[in-house]
Amino acid sequence: METEAHQKPAETPDPIADAGAEARREVTRQLKGPVAQRFAELLPGLGAKGDPYKTAMATPDILFSCAQVFRAKREAFAEFLVDAEGNPVTDDETRLACGRSVTEIVGMVVRTGMRSFAEGHFGDPINPARAAKLAATKRAEPMGSRFWKLLDISKLSALFRKNYGTEAPPPKGTTLSGRFYAAIKDHLDFEWQIKFFPLYVEIPSHVFDKLGVGITRMDTEERLMRLAKLAIADINKAEQVLGDPALTREMIDNNVLASKTVSDLGDEFHDIHNVLLESSMGTKKKWDALANRDTMKKLATDKRVTKQDIAALADYLDILNETALDCMLDLHLTRDQMQMFLKAAEENLGPGLFVALFGPQQTEMPDNKAEQERIRKYLSFSETALRNLVKAVKQLEEQARKSGGGGVEENLATVCRARRPDLEKEMKKFMPPRGA
Repeated sequence: METEAHQKPAETPDPIADAGAEARREVTRQLKGPVAQRFAELLPGLGAKGDPYKTAMATPDILFSCAQVFRAKREAFAEFLVDAEGNPVTDDETRLACGRSVTEIVGMVVRTGMRSFAEGHFGDPINPARAAKLAATKRAEPMGSRFWKLLDISKLSALFRKNYGTEAPPPKGTTLSGRFYAAIKDHLDFEWQIKFFPLYVEIPSHVFDKLGVGITRMDTEERLMRLAKLAIADINKAEQVLGDPALTREMIDNNVLASKTVSDLGDEFHDIHNVLLESSMGTKKKWDALANRDTMKKLATDKRVTKQDIAALADYLDILNETALDCMLDLHLTRDQMQMFLKAAEENLGPGLFVALFGPQQTEMPDNKAEQERIRKYLSFSETALRNLVKAVKQLEEQARKSGGGGVEENLATVCRARRPDLEKEMKKFMPPRGA
């Protein structure tokens, strides 16, 4: 028996930890109670499915619909969106009376939804101690989503296994869902990730261990398709080229798709990287630019391109497509003219049409034949429209040399303004039907 002098000192409660735990409990109480009921009132049929909270958490399509309803009808949740003094909160970062901000609550909801969906998918509990309380369920079949146009779960699952290796059995005392959730939970923060829950559970846990947010920051179907097709050999070779673990982590965390470009460029990567660093573009934009593989490879291999040209184009390299770059090079623009050319096009075409002509071109195709045909026609039209635009600028340039007219950016602005109405009208023909 310990004497009083030798007794262990009583542990001092951590007020910060206690406050955090209390905030989580209060958020959970509100989500399960009044907030879930409010969603049941706003989403027809949700209340009829039983407990609206459990239903939403177990069903990604419903949970994502809840997120959409909140964004569209935020005023319906005004009574919950107040600070500790009862003042209305209209942004996502201010702490609410419950002790968490909207951004933090969204992260909690996404992680809870992923946890619930994983247990249903794998048919076992995250925590093995809950096995007796959680009735054994049959493993769910892979499911799709009404939000997807490209993704095919079975095909992508096979691609990930082929390119990243199959999943080994979990360690003793660890469930399938427990291993998966431990690998992904720290990489979930955004409501758009909910759409991809059915895909995430098909990706081996060790891929999340290696890539982390490199997977969960892929925010479009096409990027996830490209990631599934990216071989682990390309990532490993990129690590060798980079030669710096911190730089490798930076690439993975910002845009792992850049690893294919780094792998292809080899030693030439460092020259490109140094130019991008000197251009003072942000870290995320830099890796997005390097993930723009075809354009980056052309910049590295086309003899017409200098390092100064790359620096001049830096603001647009994350979106500029290879055809647009080629058209600009055909005009023999100076560095200053390159910048002015793109700014004039963006200003006079408008952001939507500018991205359609100068921006990223879809490379991944859906299985649906009609949709494939629509996309191919769209890509063909946008390339033809861009080349005709540049051709018209060349003609004006030729006239200007004879008559002393305006510069290339002025000529481009004239052409863009004249053709914008017809281009926008034609582009609409290739857009997918609203709500499709």
